[in-house]
Amino acid sequence: MKDLIIVGASGFGMEVAWMAERCGRKVLGFLDDSPEKIGKKVLDYKVLGTISSWQTYQDCEFILAIGSPRGRQVVAEKMEASGKPSYTKLIDPSAIIGDSNIIEEGAIICAGVVFTVSIKIGRHCIVNLNSTVGHEAKLGNFCTVAPGVSISGNVTIGDHVELGTGAVIREKVYIGNGAVIGMGGVLVNDANESRIFVGNPAKQLK
Repeated sequence: MKDLIIVGASGFGMEVAWMAERCGRKVLGFLDDSPEKIGKKVLDYKVLGTISSWQTYQDCEFILAIGSPRGRQVVAEKMEASGKPSYTKLIDPSAIIGDSNIIEEGAIICAGVVFTVSIKIGRHCIVNLNSTVGHEAKLGNFCTVAPGVSISGNVTIGDHVELGTGAVIREKVYIGNGAVIGMGGVLVNDANESRIFVGNPAKQLK
């Protein structure tokens, strides 16, 4: 198995390093564009260089530990503009994942997550601690699901969607690209793309 490099050396990057250890992966270090971090250690791992220096480590695999969906895509596009990085996916050993599910490259599935059946998770999605996803749900690319989210069955979620901590999504709901469901929001109707929804029941902010 190839060594792993974590792209992003902030708080979530530290959690991903811990998770990688739980998955039995050897972490070579971090890449980060913050000048003050270069050459320093985060946890026990060195920040090896900027994100653009990934080509120096083409024999490694990469995971993008960046919470913002669009920020994560910007970094992926930056890396891919200069080559073909090999992305891995990380699934915590405590996660319960049905065999019929599809999880694309770059996904990060954290501790305590439960996926039932016939679920599809797109590229570079983050599904954070103790979240649940029901049957036949579909998440697009570069989504961020915060801790403790409950996604019911047959939910369809577009690209770049953010679901805040503790959000609840009713069955068969559609969430458009770039929508944000606030912390603790209970979404019972479809959500338009690039809009913010908060409350119980969740309503669009004007």
